Order: sequence, then C-alpha cells, then structure tokens
Amino acid sequence: MLTYKEIEREDLPSLAAMYVETFNAPPWNDAWTEETAGKRLGQMAEAKTFYGICAFEEEVLCGMVLGFSEQFYDGVLFEIKEFCVKNASRGNGLGSAIYHEFERRLQEKGIYKIQLMTLRGNATEHFYEKNGFETDKDLIFMKKCAK
Repeated sequence: MLTYKEIEREDLPSLAAMYVETFNAPPWNDAWTEETAGKRLGQMAEAKTFYGICAFEEEVLCGMVLGFSEQFYDGVLFEIKEFCVKNASRGNGLGSAIYHEFERRLQEKGIYKIQLMTLRGNATEHFYEKNGFETDKDLIFMKKCAK
C-alpha cells in the first residue's frame, strides 16, 4: 500500500538521491550528482507556488512528482517539472498510482490543467499518454545553447 506526503525541505536530500538513481539510468542516461540534483530540486522548492508529493511503499521512498502552478487567462495551470519512480519499482503501475493521487490533490486545489515536458519514446511518452496526456499540436519546445 502506498502512502503519500507533501514534499518539505527536509525531504530534498532523499529525493535528490532517488533523482540521481532514476535519471542517470535509461532512457535518460544523464550525469547528475546528489549535489546538482539537490540544487535543482531546492531551486524548484523555492518557487512561491511549488507543490509536490512523495510516495512511500512500506515506509521506503519510491516516487515523487513536483512542480508549480501558474495563472493563465482561463485558469491555473500546473507544470510538472519532475516526476520519477525508483528504478526497482518501475513497470508495475506505481507511477500511474502516484500520478492519479497527485492529480486528485491538484483538483482539490481547483487546478484542472496540467502540462509537462518529457522525452519522446515509449518509456516516457507512452506512460503519459496512458494517463490521459496528449501531445500539444500548437506548442513546440525550443532551446538554444550559447557558447
């Protein structure tokens, strides 16, 4: 059985460790350290409208989802910035359970619009499609790397 708690600052070190384990593995293959992951999560937690939950399976951290809300002309939009499930727990519906709990809590706050950015491909895109997301046909993601 999963239990949930809202993310607090004291949770960040354990969340950073899970973040490193998750995103340094396929399909992302990043090169995070606990220091850089902790800094990223800490920066997000400083946002005035930050919100997130972490999930525990038998008191062991197994997942998290977090981000912040923004006012738009037609309501409040929540942007998921990070969502991960411990590698050993992936593929058994845990991510969907965490997401549905998160969505339920957002709706209790009056937030019904959610957006996120993810990698293309079955391991990521398909997960979100299974949970009701669709690719936005009107928006594109752009980047620039200045040297």
